[in-house]
Amino acid sequence: MKKHSFSLKCRDFTLVEIMIVVTVIMILVFAFVPSMLRARVTSNEATAVANVRALYTSLQMYYTDNNKRYPTELSQLVGYTTSQLASGSKSGYLFNYIYDGPDSFHINVNPRTPGKTGTRYFYLDETNVLRVNSEGEATDNDPPAE
Repeated sequence: MKKHSFSLKCRDFTLVEIMIVVTVIMILVFAFVPSMLRARVTSNEATAVANVRALYTSLQMYYTDNNKRYPTELSQLVGYTTSQLASGSKSGYLFNYIYDGPDSFHINVNPRTPGKTGTRYFYLDETNVLRVNSEGEATDNDPPAE
């Protein structure tokens, strides 16, 4: 019997083969990047909702500890929440705290870069009803978030 020996020869890629590989990679990039960006926006929005709920809890603790008065500034919550959240910015959203008086406040939660870091705007006040608007800054007249 005769033995066959196989050897692999190294060969160069043709321009056509390289173009096909580049095209396939481009198709994959264009297919997955938009869904990854949508996932990031969705994640930022979910985090914003969780953060504004955490702020509400911190505000209630502050209110109880300070003779039934809300803080005049968000920065006064440093002992009650994280310093990053008390600074008014986290996970692509800005938290604008408005002191309306000793027993009332509201918070506007807006995307830092609308359309990129988030598409929805949120509003929360001392009633703890989270409201949402998809077109611009939310108010107490907007529908509750689901």
